[in-house]
Amino acid sequence: MFANPLNRSIKGLSAPVTLARRGKADVVIRKTTGQVLVGRGTYGRQSWNGQTATVFGCSGFLGRYIVARLAREGTKVIVPYRGLEEYVRHLRPTGDLGMVIPMEFDLRNSKQIEECVRYSDVVINLIGRNYETKNFSFDQVHIEGAQRIADVSREAGVSRLIHMSSINAKSNAHSQALVSKAFGEQRVREHFPGANIVRSATMYGYEDELLNNIGRFKHFYMTVNHAQQKLRPVCVSDVAHAIGIIRDNEDTVGQTFELYNPKEYSRKDVVELVQFLLHEKIWQVNVPPRLLRLAAQVANALPFHYTSHHEVDLMSIDDVPSKDPSIQTFADLGIQPHTLELAALQYIRHYRPPQHEEDPMEPKGYKAFRKPPVPVSNRDIVV
Repeated sequence: MFANPLNRSIKGLSAPVTLARRGKADVVIRKTTGQVLVGRGTYGRQSWNGQTATVFGCSGFLGRYIVARLAREGTKVIVPYRGLEEYVRHLRPTGDLGMVIPMEFDLRNSKQIEECVRYSDVVINLIGRNYETKNFSFDQVHIEGAQRIADVSREAGVSRLIHMSSINAKSNAHSQALVSKAFGEQRVREHFPGANIVRSATMYGYEDELLNNIGRFKHFYMTVNHAQQKLRPVCVSDVAHAIGIIRDNEDTVGQTFELYNPKEYSRKDVVELVQFLLHEKIWQVNVPPRLLRLAAQVANALPFHYTSHHEVDLMSIDDVPSKDPSIQTFADLGIQPHTLELAALQYIRHYRPPQHEEDPMEPKGYKAFRKPPVPVSNRDIVV
């Protein structure tokens, strides 16, 4: 009785209907479990690529970058949190509606961990601390917690486990934090044989404790051993990119990766670089390690965390890559790390004096880091 308006609109079409092309393969097959993952919708944020990932430690420095990268690719991300949900609410806008799912958990509760990984094919463990608290010791976090996540993930049928560690994690390290991380790696290997171990050097970025600490305490920046600590600083976005490639590439199952800057710096070099970029002198104060360690022990007894003697110990430990040829690096993943000299300013520009706030990002004739640092003057700035 009534004409269908849909038929009229279809008949009036002159251009042929084309199907949207996907950005990735529709089907992903996990090598370890044979699990078949089928994507739905076009590739990207407003679709689901069939994969679900659980990111423990998502509220930390590296976690937000990994969650954002996964959600942008259309991965459903479980973000376990301890305490208040407000600690992870900034992660929800990184993905489409319902794609970033907070779940409360306790690292000592295997049942809650199982609920977090039950529907995931990838688990990424970023949990780690540089100091102990009254609730968690290093062994409880780096060894027992890592083992519990590995056990529960294996029993739940998780295909991939990526465990984050440190490039300095060694059983004979002069830091209890690094020793516990080394033993944690062994436990993960034993309880999840196909796990990937990712060891990162000192990371820098918008929320780091390297460049930002120098800028924040530029009028009184404390160092030990005359800032001769050797660093291989790596951009946090490069580490997140590397973990994304490891997750996607099934040929990386069971491999160990060390992510570090090809160029070696001393902490003094980094301080001089920040001084050059900020156009302001960094007042560096060398403190005897024993004195600073004692002061940190006193500060550690305060109700809120300021510093710890464990963090003072880390200030004397160099970033030393392994010489094992079987360990993979950025080059094996096809990633060219950011250059510290060219990337640092965007993270610390807000520490510049007011008269230099509008200066360009790159000084005139700027080359790869020079020693001694170029004195700051108006002719160094591109107008």
